[in-house]
Formats: sequence, C-alpha cells, structure tokens
Amino acid sequence: MSTILDAIRQDPLTLTIPIISAIIGWGTNVVAVIMMFSPIDFVGVWKIGWQGIIPANAARLAADSTRIITTKLLNLRDLFRNFDPKGFAGEHLEKVIDQTVEQVIAETAARYAPEMWAGAHEMAKKTIRQMVRADVERVMIDILAEMGDSIEDILDLEAIVVDTAERDRKLISDMFQTVGAKEFQFIKVSGAYFGFLFGIVQMLAWLYWPLWWTLPAFGFFVGYATNWLALKLIFEPAEPRRIGPWVLQGLFHKRQKEVAENFSRMVSADILSADNMVRKMVTGETGERFFAIVERHVDGLVDRYQQNPMVASMVPADKWTEARVELHQRLREELPRPGGFLHVFTGQAVDIYQELLERMNTLDSKNFEGILRPPFQKDEWKLIVIGGVLGVAVGVLQVVYMFKDSLQ
Repeated sequence: MSTILDAIRQDPLTLTIPIISAIIGWGTNVVAVIMMFSPIDFVGVWKIGWQGIIPANAARLAADSTRIITTKLLNLRDLFRNFDPKGFAGEHLEKVIDQTVEQVIAETAARYAPEMWAGAHEMAKKTIRQMVRADVERVMIDILAEMGDSIEDILDLEAIVVDTAERDRKLISDMFQTVGAKEFQFIKVSGAYFGFLFGIVQMLAWLYWPLWWTLPAFGFFVGYATNWLALKLIFEPAEPRRIGPWVLQGLFHKRQKEVAENFSRMVSADILSADNMVRKMVTGETGERFFAIVERHVDGLVDRYQQNPMVASMVPADKWTEARVELHQRLREELPRPGGFLHVFTGQAVDIYQELLERMNTLDSKNFEGILRPPFQKDEWKLIVIGGVLGVAVGVLQVVYMFKDSLQ
C-alpha cells in the first residue's frame, strides 16, 4: 500500500488514469453510436471507407423487421376478414363517389354528345346522374369486396417496407434512432461509468507494472469492454432476473410498452403510410392485379350502359371501344391520386397503428428483441473492435506523455 502511495506522490498524474479511462469509454461508445447511423451514403475511395451500419443495411434490416410484422403482428387476411365494403363505402367514399360521377358524366358528355347534353331537360340530367351514381357506388362496393378477399395479392407489406428503405435510408436510420433512443444514450453514458471502473484497475496495474505496453493494452480492454458490456446490457437478460434485492432485465425489454408505441407510430405513419401503400399497389405485379379487378367490374358496367337506350344515345356506336380504353386510362390516373379511392381505402380500411400497438405489447421477448437487435447482430463486432482500437490510440498517447522526459 505504501508503495502505491509513494508512486502516486512521485507522479500525481497517475490519479488521472481512471478519468482518462472514463473519457475513453465514453468517447469510444459515442463514436460507435455515430458510426451506426453516419454517414447515410458511403464515404471513401473504391471499397475503402465507411457507411453507417444501419444505412448500409437498410433494406436487409427493413426486411428482417417486416418478417416480424407480417408473421407476428399484421396478418392481412385476418385484418380484412370482417371488412364491410358496403359500410366502408357509405362511411368513407361518399365524396369520392360524387366526384367520380360528376367527372365521368361531364367528360363523356363533353367528348361525345356536348350539344345533346346541353339541350337535355334537367329532369333527364338528374335521372342520369342518379342512375350513374347508384351504379358507380355499386361497382365500388363490388371492387372493395374483391379487394378485401384478394388483399394479400394486391398489397405486399414486405415489398412496401423494403422499397421504402431503399428509397429513403435516412428514414430507416431515424426510425431505429427513435425506437432505440434510450438504449443508444445508455451506450454513450455507460462508457464513462464502466471506463472509470476499469480505469481504477488500469491505474493499479500501471503502478505495479509501469511498462510501456500497460496503458495501450488496458486502453484496448477499456474501449473493447465498454462497448461489449453496453450492448450486452441492452438486451440481456431478456426476462427479469432477481439477484438479491435487485431485479435485472435488458433495458430494451424493460421499455416494451414505450418501444411498441414509438415503433407502431413510425411504421404506420412513415412506412406503411397511405402514400407508400398506394405507390406499391399501382405498380408492378400487384398493380396489374389491382387494375385487373377494377377494369373487370368497370367493363361490366360499361357493357350494361351500352345496352341502355338513354346512355347509348349519348355515345356513337363506333366510339364505345375508344371510350372504354380512355376510361381504363383515366382510372389508372385518378384512383391513386391524393384523396382518391385508393388513398381513402389504404388510410381508413384498417387501423395499422392500433393493430401494431396491441400486438407488439403481447410479443414474447425473443420476437420483441428482433425489432431492434438486427442492426447490432451482424456488425456489432466492428463497433466493439473500433472501441478497442481507439482505446489503444489513447493508451499510446498516455505512454508518450508518461515517458516524455526520457524521450527527450
């Protein structure tokens, strides 16, 4: 003991080793968190450089999260099992139906029978409007019913999430930062606590063995161990474990309700939003399936109108094929527009936020951990090693300072 005190009296700066160790622990953990999210795009030359772990793996991480969403949280067939197309149309589509009717009548009359429509008696116009409105509403209800039955064919949740991740990597980074905000803050702060404790051991080792490699070796240990320990404590133990008067549980698991709320809000608002779902529903294979449903029902209505003397008189016999093709094209343009049929359907048919929230709160620990754990699992070793390397660098600087007199 006296030897240690004598050594401290000879070089009081030895007492700063735990403080420097705390700074190393804090600094390496802060760098580790930053490197998880930044930069969004690759920075470097050729293959030598860095891209934030989450942005670099945005599509894979999104796919991992989606598998949990689609297998454990959101089953489209179950969600639409009790979907009421007639009730939905009456509650949410009145405005859309009215706009559609006015647009179809105005455009058809202006293109094929402007003079006839202008000279028609108001009672005849009213009759046609009422007939067309009833038919459009019936067709929309039929389309909604088939959409509900075929929802898994026309709405690919995994593709929506992955496409969104590839298109907006920053959004995925922001989501993980928001969902795991307290965990990432814990990683930063815990580095200082653990670093200080390890620094006391480092100081004693230096006092007993003041060799040039002692501080770099312990610097590596501090940087490595603080990162490793912080990551461990976030997720382990998954279930509460009592040790004496203390109950231990991974920080992420403790916050299941809070995490569920944040995750559900961001997924429903920013990823499985009406805009993103509509964008995917009208493109590619799902788009062709959806429009096939729409065009089949609309063609049935056009066929009936072609046999209706009142409507048939407004469209020349040789123009029905042209009118049908134009109507298909207009539907492809109009149905996805903001405030239109598809936006109302995707935004109002089911409450994705509430469904996610309720089911996330009942997830078992393994599946719940899968929401935030994937960003760490594949590349966490890089963060831990980087912490060790930075610790070595600081340890070398300490050695240079300690031996500065002998180096002159």
